[in-house]
Amino acid sequence: MNTFNLRVLSSVRVLFSEQVASVFLSGDEGEFELLPFHYPLMAALPEGEIVIAGYDKIPLRQGVVVFLDNICTIIIEELVAESFIEN
Repeated sequence: MNTFNLRVLSSVRVLFSEQVASVFLSGDEGEFELLPFHYPLMAALPEGEIVIAGYDKIPLRQGVVVFLDNICTIIIEELVAESFIEN
């Protein structure tokens, strides 16, 4: 099966770590999809969502993605839902 290792990390926890078939991201220069054996990549991520094939979406405030040797690491600042913010 064609998959790659995807890790999504915040400053305080590991949000996701699995083998996946694809991940869809919005970058500073548009939207893109990463598939197994993608060419090496490093990109900034603005506020948006990480869409992982077969899994829930992960919202983010901003972040960076690195894809190298069939391993994708995304480090993000988590977007906290307004319902969790105390006044």
